[in-house]
Amino acid sequence: MTINETHIDLLSRAFENDPMFIHLLSNKYRSKKLIRFILKQNRLLDGLVLTDDMNDPSYVAIVDRPRNLRHVSIWAKVKLNIEMFLLLFRLPFHVLRFLTNYQKTTFSIAPNQPHYYITMIGVDPSHQGKGIGKKVLREIHEIAESSQPAYPVALDTENQQNVAFYERVGYELMDTKIIDGLEIYCMRLPVA
Repeated sequence: MTINETHIDLLSRAFENDPMFIHLLSNKYRSKKLIRFILKQNRLLDGLVLTDDMNDPSYVAIVDRPRNLRHVSIWAKVKLNIEMFLLLFRLPFHVLRFLTNYQKTTFSIAPNQPHYYITMIGVDPSHQGKGIGKKVLREIHEIAESSQPAYPVALDTENQQNVAFYERVGYELMDTKIIDGLEIYCMRLPVA
């Protein structure tokens, strides 16, 4: 699926009040740079991007598939390393340091077996509260359950209010970590 600026704008608006984005990024310009990188990384690693419309989406979800980096092509690894290098010039060093710590910490808590990982689900603020987030989660859960074998799903959130929402749909809180003063809630949906 081709993602365009409309999708990046939606994700930027959806995460405008997210604790991590507030903590790290001082403006929408930097937020969009990070979102573009996340999308490129997802594409290079054969991830999933779910949305309902190419021109006027109400949501965008970025999901990493279960993978083993040994099965990623050398060309994809080279391109990913180039994108990571370019990120050095697009975001402040403290942001990159935080993201590195975040990734190490959350990977250490994630399920040891292959799993789907929800990187982002962004619902347009004008559509929030209408059940779209639950619908998107159901779609992701169906994908994970229909895989052969079925895989668990993991996610991390920095918004404490999200923890109760995810628990209501079956997620378990695995651990809570603090990185640079920001609380990270690591969650998992076990295989049904």
